[in-house]
Amino acid sequence: MPRRIYTRRPLAERFWEKVDIRSDGECWPWLAGISNTEYGQVWSEGCTCGAHRIAWELTYGPIPEGMCVCHHCDNKTCCNPKHLFLGTSADNTADRVKKDRSYHPDFHGEKHTRNVLTAKQVYNIRRRYAKGNISQRKLAAEYGVSRGAITGIVYRHNWQHLPEEEGT
Repeated sequence: MPRRIYTRRPLAERFWEKVDIRSDGECWPWLAGISNTEYGQVWSEGCTCGAHRIAWELTYGPIPEGMCVCHHCDNKTCCNPKHLFLGTSADNTADRVKKDRSYHPDFHGEKHTRNVLTAKQVYNIRRRYAKGNISQRKLAAEYGVSRGAITGIVYRHNWQHLPEEEGT
């Protein structure tokens, strides 16, 4: 029996069958893989790409170097080309700020949604490390965070809003 030669179907064909194309003009969600940042993911030409970027390229052509594909709708899985626009990183940031989706100075430390430590624990980590009798690795294991998180705390890259001394 002759061996079957495998030929990959064209990207456009494989791509659009994984998009929920709606006739109402609303968002067209990506139905396949999603990244840990909640964007649609596509395997193309040996790498993983954002589904919205592939939607742009299939519809409008190549993305100029240094440009981002941004969403008017703010739906990270949306592949509706009418909801996408090109912009620089600064344009994307300005759009995020304008829509009040950006970092807010009141949401740091304990108020940050991904925080696992309290201010009291941070002060304790800094105090204990400054004494020199415990490693960052041991502190990380004790508090259930990465060593990088501990490094950021002890060198004040993280939790910068806290005063040097507790209670001041």
